[in-house]
Amino acid sequence: MASALSAAEQTATGAGPGIHGRLDFLWLELTNRCNLRCVHCYTDSHPHAGDRDILALDDYLSLLRQAFDLGCRKVQLIGGEPQLNRDFFRILEAAVDMGFEFIEVFTNLTHLDETTLRYSAEHGIHFATSVYSAEPAEHDAITGVRTSHARTTSNLRRLIDQGIETRAAVIALDQEAPSIVRTKRYLKDMGVPEVRHSEVREFGRGQNILDREANLQGLCGHCWSGKLCIAPDGDAYPCVMARHWPVGNVREASLAEIVGGMGLKDMRQEIYTSVWLPKLEDYRARQSLQNGIHAKACMPGSSPPDTDPGEKNPDGTDNPDPEECPQSCVPTDGKTCGPHACPQSCTPFIVVCEPTGDE
Repeated sequence: MASALSAAEQTATGAGPGIHGRLDFLWLELTNRCNLRCVHCYTDSHPHAGDRDILALDDYLSLLRQAFDLGCRKVQLIGGEPQLNRDFFRILEAAVDMGFEFIEVFTNLTHLDETTLRYSAEHGIHFATSVYSAEPAEHDAITGVRTSHARTTSNLRRLIDQGIETRAAVIALDQEAPSIVRTKRYLKDMGVPEVRHSEVREFGRGQNILDREANLQGLCGHCWSGKLCIAPDGDAYPCVMARHWPVGNVREASLAEIVGGMGLKDMRQEIYTSVWLPKLEDYRARQSLQNGIHAKACMPGSSPPDTDPGEKNPDGTDNPDPEECPQSCVPTDGKTCGPHACPQSCTPFIVVCEPTGDE
């Protein structure tokens, strides 16, 4: 089995020096405040967590323009709860007016005004949310706020009724496996086209749940590939969960300087070498064992050539694997290859398969 990506794979995915200076996907964190108090929140968000909300409307509009000028066409508005930013709708409009091809709002959906709903339906805005249980009490225990389940699912139905592209994730905390299965079925029956589930990661309050400190290996590994997050205080990170590893601040440098800077280059290389490649090799090994043959190893995020979309994993779970990241907007339709298929972005994965044994 190969110990690294082939030259063809590196070229196709932008690995190595070719990735330096690229910006394909941007997360804009509009606030660190959130009206919920989720026990696992990787940003430590809560209703009074806005002390680092420094960037103003003009800053966000400038960042969108700078990103667009750098060739970025995909943006996710995130928080905290992004709709708590009083300029949320103006930022959303600006992204549309500038011509971003993919715009997604990652929200807890406890609030969704009619103006945002209508505008999103008219302009092809995507939404993403998390639902922790089909049972209101179990969901509310995780969010720390009663009625959150009722409000989130009500607004989820409003989005679906309007034909707005929406996806949902179930985060596995202490729910029993049957509860997660019921929740996924509940969401699919509701009409949510893409439902996935994920494990808690050792970031933010997740460190307390898992009883371990944040570490680079807790990342999914995809953030080496043309992605960047800007927090409300201006700090830039290679990923929304990588806030332990800042690579600059937009109040001190332009987006172009950060994207082209050595800080981001070195961090992307570190993630690529120490996180992505080991997880890719681990995936390849497990896939080979699962198939029982010397199968073609697919890049995570691509469709396995020998896997039926409806096929069960050996542990009885549905594809995709439960460890994939809930903030990915990569369409899966049950065909995603392996647990590390999530860069938390909407960048389409290129299907590049490499023979790892005799055909």
